[in-house]
Amino acid sequence: MFSLNRTIIISLLCLLACSCNPSDERVEITKTRELGKFAPKPILGLNFKERVGLQEAKQDNSQTSSVAFFVKLTGPKDTVDSEIENFNLFCNSIKIGEGNPPFTWVKPESWKDEKQSSMRVANFSFGPNSLGECYFTVLPGGGGGLLANVNRWRKQMSLNDLDLSEVNDLPDRQFLLGVGKFLELEGSFKSVGSTDIREGYKMIGIILPELQITGGK
Repeated sequence: MFSLNRTIIISLLCLLACSCNPSDERVEITKTRELGKFAPKPILGLNFKERVGLQEAKQDNSQTSSVAFFVKLTGPKDTVDSEIENFNLFCNSIKIGEGNPPFTWVKPESWKDEKQSSMRVANFSFGPNSLGECYFTVLPGGGGGLLANVNRWRKQMSLNDLDLSEVNDLPDRQFLLGVGKFLELEGSFKSVGSTDIREGYKMIGIILPELQITGGK
């Protein structure tokens, strides 16, 4: 009996060993099936731990950054003084809208459209010989803050810098999404990157610095 049982066991082991050997023949899978309408959609871009549930996938990709807005109008003093009303109408007309850039405004009839740029969302000229200019700027990062922006404008008018307390004392002005500072400067104007100095100029403008924006990355 023992030898018979032993013979049967050895035969079974040999059979199992043969059945476990992988086949060298490759079989192409041609049948497919569509997922049912209740099947969950696959989530792409997950790592191994996220796929097997050991690590929760991050869903919050929000980040906060600062941005500054300002409107600046410059030109010969008499020209600027005659455009104060148009300046106020233009500033009050700027609204958040749709598109790129996401703003709307109303252009004064006497102003001429000039070429826009990454720095000048809206850009206009006006007055005799189109010496007056006005533009609306959106400055990512805030441009260094209120103090830096104010003194940058004063430098353009050949004026000395102000300290922080003097800047804080500048008149407030409601603008776009908050309260900015209103500037009114007179002096010798030199535009950025130019060596040409223009005497008898005036600059008015509103600076709304460092507004915090939260959005997706």
